[in-house]
Amino acid sequence: MPKVLFLRVGIDCGCGGALGPIFPNRSFEYVPIPERISVGPRSVYYRDLRARRGGTLAQYVPPRYREGPAHYDPEFETFTYGDPTSIKRGQMLRLEKGSFLVFYAGLRPIGSENGNRLYIIGFFMIESVKEIAPTKPWPPTTARQWMRNAHFRRPSPDLGLVVVRGNPGSSKLLNRAIEISDEAQYANALFRKRTGISGSLKRAVGRWVPPAHTKGAIRWICQRRNTHPNG
Repeated sequence: MPKVLFLRVGIDCGCGGALGPIFPNRSFEYVPIPERISVGPRSVYYRDLRARRGGTLAQYVPPRYREGPAHYDPEFETFTYGDPTSIKRGQMLRLEKGSFLVFYAGLRPIGSENGNRLYIIGFFMIESVKEIAPTKPWPPTTARQWMRNAHFRRPSPDLGLVVVRGNPGSSKLLNRAIEISDEAQYANALFRKRTGISGSLKRAVGRWVPPAHTKGAIRWICQRRNTHPNG
């Protein structure tokens, strides 16, 4: 049975000073965190990233970031995600081909101070997992399949970097977000039932689906990949 790891991503109040927007029909915009480590000639900016409802993602970030670079990771064009930090890189190295990496984010209706809930926004069915050694020059010329990832857009390598790539035919940024928490960002009843995960979902460290719930969790997510779930 493949493993399933849930991981929080996207702009939030602690990293970026905002939450991505969600609309009445549960469509949403995935807004990545700001790039705050290093900027190079391959950096991507919020003004470069098209919003699905028109315009660019710059309209959904605080003014101080609107002309700034975005850390577009995960990216849903070639389906890559990378991280060099010890806990998350260790979790990613446990993923295998056919495992699922499910992304959730904090979203809030535009103009509202309430409704700070967490939602599943997309997932990868893992195609490959790779530890990336630092090279000179950077990025390595042999890693074309990773080049859209935010860590390869930086002018220097991140030590300890692990990058996963999703199968393009079985990975997706959802059209409708799937609500998984209350406003305190604790797992709601539906999420607990479908995944066996309980408690706070606020932290960015990944949460594993227990083996007894893996098959049901995968079926639940994949069946609702285009619509908002009713149960």
